[in-house]
Amino acid sequence: MSAHRSSTVLITVAVVLVAVATVVRFVLAPNATKLPDDTDQTVHYAGEAMMLDSKALQFGDTAHALKSGIPITVDRRLQVTSTHGDTAVLKDATTIHLGKQSLPSVKTYALDRESRRGTSPPASKSVEPSRGALSSAFPPDAAQDNSYRYYDSLTRSIVPIRYTGTAKREGRAVNVYTITVSAPVKDPAVLKPLPPALPKRLVTKLRPELGSTARARLTPAALSALPNPVPIAYQGRSTLVAYIDQQTGIAIDQTVSRTVVASTTVGEEPTSLMPVSSFTFGVTPASVRELGDKADSAGLLLTLLTDVTPLVLLAVAALLLIHLLQRRTRRPDAPASQKPALGESTTT
Repeated sequence: MSAHRSSTVLITVAVVLVAVATVVRFVLAPNATKLPDDTDQTVHYAGEAMMLDSKALQFGDTAHALKSGIPITVDRRLQVTSTHGDTAVLKDATTIHLGKQSLPSVKTYALDRESRRGTSPPASKSVEPSRGALSSAFPPDAAQDNSYRYYDSLTRSIVPIRYTGTAKREGRAVNVYTITVSAPVKDPAVLKPLPPALPKRLVTKLRPELGSTARARLTPAALSALPNPVPIAYQGRSTLVAYIDQQTGIAIDQTVSRTVVASTTVGEEPTSLMPVSSFTFGVTPASVRELGDKADSAGLLLTLLTDVTPLVLLAVAALLLIHLLQRRTRRPDAPASQKPALGESTTT
């Protein structure tokens, strides 16, 4: 192979390596951070619940109307059902198991596959109104600040997400975010079985079991002034703490506390009466380990695509060009002096 042809081949290979490195870093790597179209993940939780016993309440047994310390397990499945360009339709199905009873809840979101924020749904798709807010997932390399907002399906409200620092989960660095919600319940599925009003006699009988503020306000005169039946509103109060893998955005751990409180208006003052349900649960140790393993695998892939592979390709390309440059500049040493050949004239 001629020197010229060899040089051309080396330059071509170097250019191809640089092009491949560029594609890997700026095309494949960003695509790898998008919410995959085959996402299908189930996370398991465990905790306890407090529930209002409607039968006890119906028969006037107010002292035993609230059942607390009920063991529960929770299954949450996140599944992308379709993708439309950079928009994913995500089904978020949660089932709470307490004893022989199951409480299912299914929500559907339209998410931007890169930012994970709610976005406009595809035509004919009905989704939760979470536009601009996170609901089911954080993005990779999540910001360590208070810039995110959260959509709460129980109250259909959007609230700030507070960044509270860093921690370790399964040997991985995580960002810790805290979400606090307090707003009227608007989820139709939750409101449907709840009574919009209670007989005044029942509210009167409940008074000894209520908190100090409600007891103080529900004086005999205030009770007498209440309409019959007494209108009841419901307040949703939630606190969520999420431990988000810094590199991949995977929620390795999470704790959830969610309470629905019945309230009414006493003397023009909104007054909380009693909780009708309360659930407190966290990710099980087995699911934490599984999510940590998933973060390890996803993190390795991202490292290979964003750092290792492009740098290796660029390094090989640089070595080829350096070799070519050295070969072109290499020259044989010229003799210091030349002696004339035998019989050759030294003059013209």
